[in-house]
Amino acid sequence: MQCQRCGKNIGSDTRCTFCGYENIDGNVREMTVTEKNFYDGVTIDTGESNDQRRKNYSKANSNFSRRTIYTSSDSGIFSRIIDKILFGLINNEKVAKIAMTLIAVAVGALMFFVALPILFLMLAIGIALFVISRLGR
Repeated sequence: MQCQRCGKNIGSDTRCTFCGYENIDGNVREMTVTEKNFYDGVTIDTGESNDQRRKNYSKANSNFSRRTIYTSSDSGIFSRIIDKILFGLINNEKVAKIAMTLIAVAVGALMFFVALPILFLMLAIGIALFVISRLGR
């Protein structure tokens, strides 16, 4: 290992014998929660792969749900609601599933009770105009 201050080789010691600098704070640090979630290697502290750690974590915390924090560049109320629903679906939340089901039912009802009658009304007006144009000849 090299001293971070003077660059001399200090072996496995943490204190540099040349300049006296304590080389403990270096680049080694604890991973953040996000880094831990997306890291696929083997960590020093546990000696297990990330998949094993996730399984052990999910077994130990099976009563807790995992949350993803996401910020959108658009600050509109509808975009925030859609973001929360989509990321709730990604995180397998029941409330998001219920909200998505209700939205799908609402869109289906809108199509059935609004768009379909308008289509039939336009079709009836078209037939009436066709009949009137044929009678006028």
